[in-house]
Amino acid sequence: MNLADIRVVKKPLVLAKLAQVESLEVKLWVTFPTGYREYVTTLGEGALGGGFVRVYPPWRVEAELTEWRRRVSKYWFWDQGKKLLPKERGVECIIVGDTTNGDELVFHPARPGLFVLPRDEEKVYAVGPDLLAAVEWVCTSGKFAPKIADLDFEPFDSRKEPKKESGKVADPPGETLDEIAAKAIGWAKRRDARKRSLKEAKEVAGKGAKLALVYEALVLEGKYPTDGGYLVVYRETDAATGLETGRVLWRMTDDSWGTTYEPNEANRAKLKGKK
Repeated sequence: MNLADIRVVKKPLVLAKLAQVESLEVKLWVTFPTGYREYVTTLGEGALGGGFVRVYPPWRVEAELTEWRRRVSKYWFWDQGKKLLPKERGVECIIVGDTTNGDELVFHPARPGLFVLPRDEEKVYAVGPDLLAAVEWVCTSGKFAPKIADLDFEPFDSRKEPKKESGKVADPPGETLDEIAAKAIGWAKRRDARKRSLKEAKEVAGKGAKLALVYEALVLEGKYPTDGGYLVVYRETDAATGLETGRVLWRMTDDSWGTTYEPNEANRAKLKGKK
């Protein structure tokens, strides 16, 4: 990927200074991957590829690293990738970017090269030693979204985003939101819910369509689009155009499960008009 070919869709750029990169390297005792300095001092903070990939500038790496390590240590998910990146090394990694789907781009201080921790797969992808090549691969490989042809860039400054109130409440032991989420994840794993949901989603998806995980959640109660229970939502897209053609919702409780399909009628009409 040649940074000179990237189209900046608005200005000003939010650039990092070389001194900021070097200062954080000294503080963390690391050397950032090849291409990182060039990216954050040339493009800076923002979203690449229609808002899909975000490379973290030094201030965001520093601000979020401790919390990120705490989270992946608690909810390590990528056991199929343990030959590439075992958990004990994964929790030592440094996150340098992500996608809007929740896939994360990381590196380990003691080993050259970057890894992708996917949002909806239990494997790990090794994507080479160069950050620019790794970012281009994330955008164009088709692994995490339909291939992105136009690598445009829109800057933003995370430091100016409004601070969210913590709303912290003293919860009883075992009843924090993180602890409840961990129990829900364990419940789903015991029932092999993720694999079952994907299998049934493929059965109702259109022929030639691609499925991508939007989210999974624990629904406390409700009527539409689902009653309470464990919920997985997949986005169905047309493989040729990348247009969303529908969504598949899969719900499970202790004693039942079922699939609901919601077509995107507007995009289906567009596709029908092209044939």
